[in-house]
Amino acid sequence: MKTQNIKLAALATLIVTAVSAQDVHFSQFRETPIFLNPGRTALDRDVRVILNYKDQWRSVASPYKTFAFSGEMALNKKKNKDNYLGLGINVFSDKAGDSQMGLTVGSLYLSGIIRTGENSKIGVGLMGGFGQRSVSYSALRWEEQYQSGAYTSANSSGEPTGATSYTLPDAAAGIAWTYGKGEKYISANNGVQATVGVGAHHFGFQKFSFYKDSGEKLFTKFVGHANVAIGIANSNLIVSPGIMFTMQGPSKEIVAGSLFKYVLSENSKYTGNKKGSAIGLGIDYRFGDAAIATLMYEFSNYAVGISYDINLSKLRTVSSTRGGLEVSLRFVAPNPFNSSANKSRI
Repeated sequence: MKTQNIKLAALATLIVTAVSAQDVHFSQFRETPIFLNPGRTALDRDVRVILNYKDQWRSVASPYKTFAFSGEMALNKKKNKDNYLGLGINVFSDKAGDSQMGLTVGSLYLSGIIRTGENSKIGVGLMGGFGQRSVSYSALRWEEQYQSGAYTSANSSGEPTGATSYTLPDAAAGIAWTYGKGEKYISANNGVQATVGVGAHHFGFQKFSFYKDSGEKLFTKFVGHANVAIGIANSNLIVSPGIMFTMQGPSKEIVAGSLFKYVLSENSKYTGNKKGSAIGLGIDYRFGDAAIATLMYEFSNYAVGISYDINLSKLRTVSSTRGGLEVSLRFVAPNPFNSSANKSRI
C-alpha cells in the first residue's frame, strides 16, 4: 500500500475513533481532578489552579490540540473544617484535525465536603456548563474534487454540509473519598494519602450533530479513578500508583501506572527560607493504545509536568510510535511540603 493510502486509512481511523469516543482526554489524569470528577472540587486542597495543554497526532495529520484551565477553592473552611463547600471553574478548548473540529466549554463546579473520620472526608459535587462545537468545511478535500489526479476546490464534493457551529449545555455529578495519614514530605516519610471516586458526565441529553434533522446525542461518560501516595519509611521516595477508567457508549479507556517521586529538599520548619522540592518519574499505560512517560518537578506550591504518549496501537505504522506531547502547570495551597499543613488538610 502506498504511503499516501496508509495515511488516509490512518486518518480515517482517527476520525472514527474521535467520533466514537466523543470526548477529550488527558494522559496526565492525576492533573485533571475536577475534569474527571466534580466531587473532587476542593476536597484535598484549599486552593488549586491547573493549566493543561495536549498536542496529539502531529506525526499523522494536522495535530489535535487541547487547552484546559481549572481553578478551585474551599469556602468557609476556616469557620468549619468538618463541613464546608467547594467552588470551581473549568474551561477547555479542543481543535481536531484538518477540519479544525472544535469544542469550547466553560463549566462551574459546586461541592459539599463532609468529614467522615479523623483522617478522611467525602465530597459530592455537581457541574453545570455551556459549550460550542464548530467545524470548518473549507479545509476538507473529497474524492469527487479530484480530476485526473489534480485537486480543484471549485468542484463539488457531493457531500452534504451542515451548520458550522452549534451550542450545547453540559452537566456532571460525582462523589469522591479521600484519606490522609502521617506526613508525606518529612524525613520519616511515612505518610499515606488516597483518593477514590466516580463521576458521570453529560447525562446523554446533548444534541451531538451539525445536522438539524439528526437524532444523535452525546453518550453519557462514566469515570472511575483511584490514586494513592505512599511514603517509603526512612527514605526520600514516594510511590504514587493510580488508575482511571472511563466508559462512554461503545468506547472504553483504562489508564494505569505509577509516579515515583524523590524528595530533593524539605521546607524550612521555622524560617521558611528553604523551599521544598521533589522530582518525579512516571510510566502509565493506556490499554490497547500507548505507553505514557512522565517527568514532573515540584517546587514549593508549584509543579510542572511533561509527558509523552508512545503510540503502541496499529497506528504506529504511520505514527512511528509518536503519539502526543502534554504539559501541565499546577499551583496548590497550602504548601504540600509544609508538614503542619499536610497534617491539617484532612
